[in-house]
Amino acid sequence: MSFVARFVSAVLSVVMLGVGPALADNPFGVMLWPKGSDDLSLVAARAKGLGVGWLRPPAVFIDRWQSGSSCPICSEPARAGLDVALTVRNGGWDYTPRRPSTAPTDMEAYKQTLTSILNAWKPKILVVENEENNPQFYRAGATPSENLAAYGRELTTACSVAHAQGIACTNGGLSSEAASAVTWFTMLERGASETACGFAKRAFSGTNGGPTAETLCQYRTSADVPADVKTALLRDGEQMLAFYKAAPIDMVNLHWFGRDAAVLANIADVVAHASGKPVMSNELGQWRWDADPLNVRPLLRAAFAAGVRPAIWFSIDTPSTLSLFEEDGSLRQTGREFAHQMSGRK
Repeated sequence: MSFVARFVSAVLSVVMLGVGPALADNPFGVMLWPKGSDDLSLVAARAKGLGVGWLRPPAVFIDRWQSGSSCPICSEPARAGLDVALTVRNGGWDYTPRRPSTAPTDMEAYKQTLTSILNAWKPKILVVENEENNPQFYRAGATPSENLAAYGRELTTACSVAHAQGIACTNGGLSSEAASAVTWFTMLERGASETACGFAKRAFSGTNGGPTAETLCQYRTSADVPADVKTALLRDGEQMLAFYKAAPIDMVNLHWFGRDAAVLANIADVVAHASGKPVMSNELGQWRWDADPLNVRPLLRAAFAAGVRPAIWFSIDTPSTLSLFEEDGSLRQTGREFAHQMSGRK
């Protein structure tokens, strides 16, 4: 079957997601967190109202979990009929003063606490850490290779705990920038310079301090890319693909923000083929400065056609991203486009 035929077939399947029993296999979700006076039950209800099947709740931190204590909120997603992709981090802090997570030093204690967390939340997928190639979120050693080795030990331990409970396990998420860059570089390595240039024109706008397509199209082979440019651009992404292939994960988790549905399809294809594993995303969305509601539905369709399962939309207001909801809980235009796709409405 041709790519076009597969895409059309997948789009028809997406349309059916809002009808009858197909909803049980809905691969879409939202990353939607409580704010203000909200609680997780309200968040779960809003997510369910969008028509999704998955929720990414706030990360759970090993160093802040009280083993054996009750967790009333942990059952709220299941009560709403949602599957959970749960991010568990060993430590760190995402607010000022920001600090990255680090690898556990006592693996037995880590296993015991993680077991307690999984017993309470009962997620369908365990996500280990967040953007393991991004030092803002994860730093275990002095060098990228030391970070990766330490993360590998943590990931192996965490997956063994998850698998013992029948829970799927994945990495924290290859960062969006690295996912785009490694896809471009892989195309160059395959000798497809024109394809790589075309990808760069769609994927790299030069905004937010990133590279421009004009610069990247000058490189005709992977050997042409200067070492400093490669290091800054790939952000260890090329190491990560080989790492994911050997890791005991059930799928590769990637993060991606952008406007172009074809770019997302290209990235998913490269990551799946390089790792030999299916692809998921617990962080898919649009940059604030590049957001267009009309791109939401094509992106969701592309994710489905490319086999990105689950595909969880980033619906949180930050300086660089936008929620599907207004402050008062009403849907923004992007949210209405998202909900229309979930329901199958034109």
